[in-house]
Amino acid sequence: MRSLSVVLLVVLSACTLTFELAPETTVGAEDIATTSALSEATTTLVLTTTSTTTGPTTTVEEAEARALVTPTGVVVSVLEESAEGFLVRTPCDNEAVVSTGTRIGTVSVVIDPGHGGEIDTGAVGPNGLTERDLNLVVSQAVEAKLIVRGISVILTRTANYATTLGTRAALADAVGADLLLSVHHNAPTPGPSDRPGTEIFIQHDSADSRRLGGLVWRYVVRELSQFDIQWSAAPDAGVLSVLSTRGEDAYGINRNPETVSVLAEIGYISNRSEAELFATNVYVEAAAEALADAVEAYLTTDDPGSGFVEEPRVFNPQPGLGSAACVEAVLE
Repeated sequence: MRSLSVVLLVVLSACTLTFELAPETTVGAEDIATTSALSEATTTLVLTTTSTTTGPTTTVEEAEARALVTPTGVVVSVLEESAEGFLVRTPCDNEAVVSTGTRIGTVSVVIDPGHGGEIDTGAVGPNGLTERDLNLVVSQAVEAKLIVRGISVILTRTANYATTLGTRAALADAVGADLLLSVHHNAPTPGPSDRPGTEIFIQHDSADSRRLGGLVWRYVVRELSQFDIQWSAAPDAGVLSVLSTRGEDAYGINRNPETVSVLAEIGYISNRSEAELFATNVYVEAAAEALADAVEAYLTTDDPGSGFVEEPRVFNPQPGLGSAACVEAVLE
């Protein structure tokens, strides 16, 4: 495990996220760590996480600023520090100067809540549950569990705002992370299955990504199999590479970073029975525990994992959110 070399002040302090199945509202960048609403009224998903400080007693002033938590709680990578403040890479992959913030040095784990912002919502379940918001809640729960275990961690986004794939990858590289885990929930729904159709997409030329993916798949499938619901799964569900017709990793979160990365499609939000499960605290707890266990096992053991599918899938996904369509979060 990478030594904890900085005092990491994690963004979300004693925050509560409430998912009410009511008409959708917007959580802007100025509303960091507040309430997100989803759609129609029946169920409430509430997750409370309390952030703590991890790492030894290195002071903020002593830490090399590889990244920064801005005054509004947005995590950005630092390009340069000067008397005027910090030149940073913004969530939309632009440059900006931020006058102050909390320095972040080397970090072991970067968790990426997939999607974000008003345009890039991700998939939406039949109960109105939005992937964008569910990914964030699960990622925050993983963050909280890793902190308790003494593993330094940051998120690529901390609320409902847009951030490009290039920015997410650059953040992981900037902090020298051991791994980047991107959290997603899948669509459209394939055929029925007697077990979770979890898919873990790995970097096709990386043995480390393969091992990380095998651990994530094993722990997630084992944990979710306790739920007696109608699952859905693709015929080749498991741990696999997804290549474009050009022969490279199809997904930018795997293609762009130098950091070891995997993209985890935990289950199918488009499947009604799964979406209803995903809108509960018991699911968030189970998914977060599985992901935290997998990350810890990757960092502390030589366990090779399981669930491998040797034949790559060939797929050309739609391009991710580009800088031109990305609406910047408020940084201070």
